[in-house]
Amino acid sequence: MPSLGFLGTALAIVAVFGLLVFVHELGHFLLARRAGILAREFAIGFGPKLFSFKPGETLWSVRLLPLGGYVRMAGEDVEGEPLKPGQRVRLERDGDVVRRIHLDAPEGSVVVRSDLERGLRLTVEEGGEERTYPVARDAEIVSGGEAIQIAPWDRQFGSKSLLDRFWVLVAGPLFNLLLAAVLFSLLALLNGVPNPAPVVGQVGPGTPAAAAGLRAGDVIRAVNGQPVASWDDLQRAIGESTADALAVDVERDGRDFRAVVRPKRQFFIAQMTNTAQIELLPGDEVTAIDGTPLESVTQAEALLEAAAGRPVRLTVLRDGRPVDVSYDLGKYRLTLGERRIIGIYQERTFSVWAALVDGPKETVLWIGRIFASLGALFQSHHPLDQLGGPVAIFKLTGDAAQRGFSTLLFWTALLSINLGVFNLLPIPALDGGRLLFLAIEAVRGRPIDQAKEGLVHLIGFALLLLFIVLVTWNDIQKLFLG
Repeated sequence: MPSLGFLGTALAIVAVFGLLVFVHELGHFLLARRAGILAREFAIGFGPKLFSFKPGETLWSVRLLPLGGYVRMAGEDVEGEPLKPGQRVRLERDGDVVRRIHLDAPEGSVVVRSDLERGLRLTVEEGGEERTYPVARDAEIVSGGEAIQIAPWDRQFGSKSLLDRFWVLVAGPLFNLLLAAVLFSLLALLNGVPNPAPVVGQVGPGTPAAAAGLRAGDVIRAVNGQPVASWDDLQRAIGESTADALAVDVERDGRDFRAVVRPKRQFFIAQMTNTAQIELLPGDEVTAIDGTPLESVTQAEALLEAAAGRPVRLTVLRDGRPVDVSYDLGKYRLTLGERRIIGIYQERTFSVWAALVDGPKETVLWIGRIFASLGALFQSHHPLDQLGGPVAIFKLTGDAAQRGFSTLLFWTALLSINLGVFNLLPIPALDGGRLLFLAIEAVRGRPIDQAKEGLVHLIGFALLLLFIVLVTWNDIQKLFLG
């Protein structure tokens, strides 16, 4: 496919991250609305506002730093008392009912006392007399040109049951997992659902399998005498064999026969620093180094070692066409991998029902893989080396966009699962950290002091920012500094 270019890649990255954050926060927002909680703001990003609009009681905003987003719910964190005795205010009333309270009005009424949570009453001094006015449930306090809606107690996060608060907090990660299931189902609709049986779906023209006489519909029973019961078994048997020729036992139309297939060796870029700088993509097939056709990984490593200190020319096969790329050994590191291919493709089923089933199935499968990776990460001696931060994720998203719509959909689904799982970890400031405090409240029978909980989340947020800085520096070192 043609290159997207810088602008197209940038737009794809923005679209992917915008979608992931929007869906996550939409989960929190919808469940908060369902519980009757006032959502003050729905924000994509952090920091200064780029633009915003307020069609109802919620401010919708896009902010400068693309590091996530948030739904600011009334009462989720400590909110200061907006009105203090002795403060001058100007009231906008509908009859006797207060609709708007303007702060710091030089010639306004003087606040005597207020109850904007339960009693919804405001007592002020006007002309030497005290007057008490009812306050509308959706009244606004205006300060510095910004209007903030008051939150009666029954519209605050803390007023809701444990179960309601649980669903509000868990909804964000769950929506990310649901998004992944939808994307996997869409992929299955576009590309078909793989048949796990060792049945040939297609044979590539001019491939070793075509030369050996294999056809679509053939059932592979064994490779070099090793029985295969699934497509995964077949792939493993081909990949693990070191023989120049494979004896493939085939069943076709009720008859058994043996085909001799000579696999093609394919060399690809397994890992590389700074691939963006020299227009290489992970997975590119390398066919030659300085014009010498490749026959083994050992030979490739020897050619690269012999060229130490000078640029080399890599010939890669991309979209079926050879592309020459200059490669400077002094600036970049490259690791080649080898795979053996025979040119057969898995049989696929094109069915709406099969696609709808496959989406959740793939999501559950990848959740398990991610938790397994987390377990391996905690056992690693150098866990930071195994992690990618925003820079690496942005780059990999751009690489996926360059490879086509299906690859980008798959990568977006994986990112969505990672975001959902990560947010469920019991880390302060994350959804999982807040869920942990709910669990403690359930055991104790009463909530932890809101100010103390807020301090824990603030410290957790600061540590998360520090962690992001560390992994970002790690990304920069690996991708740009070699």
